[in-house]
Amino acid sequence: MRKEEAKALVVLMAFLLGVFSVAAVAGQAAPPQPVLNLGAVVVGLEAGVAGQASSPQLAPEEASEQSEEEQQADYKILHISPKHDWFELKPGGEKEFAVKVKNKDEETVSTSPRIEVQPFGEYFLEEDWITVEPGSAEIKAGEEQEYTVTVKIPEDAEIGDYSAQVVFTNDTMPTPYPAPFPMYVNSLMLSIHVWEPPKIVVQPQYIHDRVEAGQRQEYEIQLENKGDKAIAISPEIGGEERWYGPFENTIPEDWLTIDAPAKVEANSKATVRVTVNVPVDAKGRYEGSINLNIDDPSIERWNQEMHMHIEVWKQPTTPYREDFTVKQGEKFSVVVTARQHAYDRYGGGAEEKEEPSFDVALIQATLGGGKLTPEPSKTVKKGEVSLGMDYLPPWEASSEGMYQVMSTEYSETYEITNATGGVWTLEILPRNAESFEYTIEIGE
Repeated sequence: MRKEEAKALVVLMAFLLGVFSVAAVAGQAAPPQPVLNLGAVVVGLEAGVAGQASSPQLAPEEASEQSEEEQQADYKILHISPKHDWFELKPGGEKEFAVKVKNKDEETVSTSPRIEVQPFGEYFLEEDWITVEPGSAEIKAGEEQEYTVTVKIPEDAEIGDYSAQVVFTNDTMPTPYPAPFPMYVNSLMLSIHVWEPPKIVVQPQYIHDRVEAGQRQEYEIQLENKGDKAIAISPEIGGEERWYGPFENTIPEDWLTIDAPAKVEANSKATVRVTVNVPVDAKGRYEGSINLNIDDPSIERWNQEMHMHIEVWKQPTTPYREDFTVKQGEKFSVVVTARQHAYDRYGGGAEEKEEPSFDVALIQATLGGGKLTPEPSKTVKKGEVSLGMDYLPPWEASSEGMYQVMSTEYSETYEITNATGGVWTLEILPRNAESFEYTIEIGE
């Protein structure tokens, strides 16, 4: 891209940016906006390609709204690599990297790198955290200069995100209206995440379980303090996040109680117990959270909130019914299957839940309305077992019993031979089942 083309594009972007910037600063609708003649810009660029000096043109009625200084703006065209950089450093950490600046202009460019701190954000970087060498350089047309950028984070720096610009020339994008801060054309944008490993490990990060209406369930949140000082905690119901949806409700606070210590001692573990009491008239999916309020600045806010997803179910009292047709003398079989998931390994009594079972009946009109309640001819129990670290807190990694049951499947088979022809009705009343499947197989 030729110099004239580049300048035209910069002016175009700066013009549009300025229109939106002033509206944001003033907190009101933008004043009447001049319309840029894009066709004239394209023609100007094409003329530049053909070797003719050209610049973007505004529609005649709008040209007067730009100052003479803006219309004659000139820019040094530098190619900066990298143009953006993002990295993480701990307090007291340091990073050094190279930045290459190539002069794409037609004349020598003088550079004097300096640090510009962005006037927005929650945390503000200090200029002396960043140094650039050399402090100045003359770059001839077509040549390249390499700079060394060094970032040093003080030991007492707060955990958070910081940003700054390394500015190589004073060229800025002009705007037709006042801008909140200058936009430098030839600069490197730096984004630095200052962090440190959390001193407390929390498990689990979420609870997902099914609770029968009218029942209570207790869950345990394990905390391990790996630091050398006690860390205060103050768990409370709720957090910044809320969950809504057509089938989801917020867990009412009066369903939950929390039992927790006031702190976790150095190099020790502690348990936060959360009890859910579900009313007898509840039904459906409920979402909520527990904010642990851990006094450890290295833990991000969202890592202190434990998400809870509770599915409330009720034991049915009327059976599920399904009709099917059988020919005279045919054989048929019914297989009913239910699966039980190990949702949460921190809930008390997860292994003590009753196994699913079924009350199965078969009805046929010629039987005088009577029901057959056959005994299952086959019962199958199938399990899914993990040898990994599913649902285990890290301090249990060396314990015995590494086989973790993830789910268990139960099935019962019922067979009828030499059946009476006609319409049969299958009735299934499940007990302690999350859901169930059935298969009706007719014939050999």
